[in-house]
Amino acid sequence: MGKIKIITDGAASLPEFLVEKLNIGVVKIPVSCDEQEISTDSFEEFYRVLGQGEMPKTSAPAPGDFLEKFKEACEDYDTVISIHISGKVSATYQSASLAREMLPYENIHVIDSNNISMATGFIVLTAARKAIEGWSAEEIISFLEKLKERVGGMVVLPTLKYLAKSGRVSQVQALLGNILSIKPILIINRGEVKVIDKTRSVGTSLNKMIELAQKRLGDSRLQVAVIHSNAVDKANDFLEKAREKLNCSQSFITEMGPGLAVHGGPNMIGLVWMEEN
Repeated sequence: MGKIKIITDGAASLPEFLVEKLNIGVVKIPVSCDEQEISTDSFEEFYRVLGQGEMPKTSAPAPGDFLEKFKEACEDYDTVISIHISGKVSATYQSASLAREMLPYENIHVIDSNNISMATGFIVLTAARKAIEGWSAEEIISFLEKLKERVGGMVVLPTLKYLAKSGRVSQVQALLGNILSIKPILIINRGEVKVIDKTRSVGTSLNKMIELAQKRLGDSRLQVAVIHSNAVDKANDFLEKAREKLNCSQSFITEMGPGLAVHGGPNMIGLVWMEEN
């Protein structure tokens, strides 16, 4: 059956302890400011730059980044399954696909998760666990196609100014949001991020996010991740509320990382799930 290596990108928001435990390969999302690369080994430098009013930029990893990772994996593994953030919001999947075409191996499979952040992360974790359990590549890939419909997530934005700076919304929309103190709730929907609701305060939006999850998921048994951008204390408090309201079999906190935080700024809180039944 052969050994299988699972690879993803930094936008999957995976906690480091699970990356190490499950031996997952991660290609970093490049972050720069004034054409100088910012280290993402930790997120301190990124938030320091953001706090100074400068606007870092992110880009999809270059095909060469994936090429190097694929070559390295193929030295020790029979098959590579590379799972990435939705191609509708990032060129990362296309970059990984280009790298695969540059290599003569037929045992590299590049998959569009059709999801974002830990919604992609849950798919990656499942693939890694199935590989350890001895599933074949064909079995894993088939299972993941069905799993895409059982993961999802929402996030609350405390401000729209970073979206405006990153070019994801117009300056007029951002100004209107700030004047009205609108705190939008965004949802991952078919590979894209869309507004599902909005309130006038972050606290109200966080409570609303749990209500929306309850309506959507009912009593389904869930694995849950609370994602955050430099807001670990708020994430801990929110996780306790989520555990009270949702049927969580497993839950943890993870930082979404600069590749996503650059578009929403610090203090974002999100709720991501994977239905087990």
